[in-house]
Amino acid sequence: MRLYHVFLFAISFGLLAFAYWPTKPTTALAPSKSQNGNSFQFPETDPHIFTAQLNNRLVEYMDRSVKQGIQPVANTQGLRKAFRAKKLVLVTPSKGIVLDTFQYSYALLTPYAAQILNEIGSAFQDSLAQGPLKGSQLIVTSMTRTKHTVAKLVRKNRTAVRRSPHLNGNSFDISFSRFQANHALSAVEKQYLQTMISQILVRFKKDIKIWVTYEVHEECLHVVARKGV
Repeated sequence: MRLYHVFLFAISFGLLAFAYWPTKPTTALAPSKSQNGNSFQFPETDPHIFTAQLNNRLVEYMDRSVKQGIQPVANTQGLRKAFRAKKLVLVTPSKGIVLDTFQYSYALLTPYAAQILNEIGSAFQDSLAQGPLKGSQLIVTSMTRTKHTVAKLVRKNRTAVRRSPHLNGNSFDISFSRFQANHALSAVEKQYLQTMISQILVRFKKDIKIWVTYEVHEECLHVVARKGV
């Protein structure tokens, strides 16, 4: 009988020990992490609060923007002439900026427009300097066009216009759907970057440095450098 009680005691002790054995902490309470492994709590953001303010219409600024840029040129020969006259400068990747593969435009801008683009890129990268998305860059998808490339684009794209600000060398497009980053972006991270660039462009618009339009169908931010009122 004593052996039987000892056996029951041993079984009971084993069950209690198993029930209260230490386990790993639940992951539900763990801090959120970005895909690059850094702990960071991304705030809930809605970029469309800001893109709603990026609503300049072509008719509002076209006449003024034309006077602030170059005269439209027919082809690349005209672009080379404007470049030699220092009315256009070559644009290369810089802080916060990478260039897409251009099909209907050339990496040339007026000196002032190039300055504004560099300022936007710097502001964007500086806004990310303390977080896990540090080093992410904007993708510029279009710059200066010729009459020839505009004619080709109009045949392919219904939203393109023949009287385009891109003809005057002071306009560029920034992708709103794609960013250059060191890892594949999650939906939350992408939305965060969209909010950051939208906020920056709202500020530049208020500072009378740009005219800007969020083009929903093209998923891009159309920016025109602006000098004065």
